[in-house]
Amino acid sequence: MKTARRALTVAALSILGALFATQADAATYRVDDTGTVVSQAVTQMRWRQPVPGRIADNTVEAQLSVALRLNLSQWVMRQARIYMLLAPTENERLVVTWRTQGRLLPGSMRGGDRVLVYEGVVRESFLQETILLNLTADGRALERAQSLNFNFEIEMTP
Repeated sequence: MKTARRALTVAALSILGALFATQADAATYRVDDTGTVVSQAVTQMRWRQPVPGRIADNTVEAQLSVALRLNLSQWVMRQARIYMLLAPTENERLVVTWRTQGRLLPGSMRGGDRVLVYEGVVRESFLQETILLNLTADGRALERAQSLNFNFEIEMTP
């Protein structure tokens, strides 16, 4: 068995300002999240069970807090859907779940997923929320540190 601790680098939520179109009747835009702060840039994964083995649980897990700040100033007073995206990861067994303070929807995802976190009228220029991320993976499949790249998209309907 490899070391009892595995490192997982959590990249700050990315900002690229790129423009995407998903459907003919809806426009999708990357959301500026430059004000977002991740509590720990590097997070140590820990074994769920003290002594993993053949019949034991081989899950590793970690938890971190993210002070999210999304710049929605371009879309105030418009109906929108906001999605959280996680770029594909090396380990398809990595699962990210999160809890929120209520401004965004809680949920879960794997690398490559796009998950709805908000639907409604954008009321303020900045959406601020603290989310608590829980990361779990099969400890046997984590070979080295890896980066997680999250970003947000907003979808506007005409």
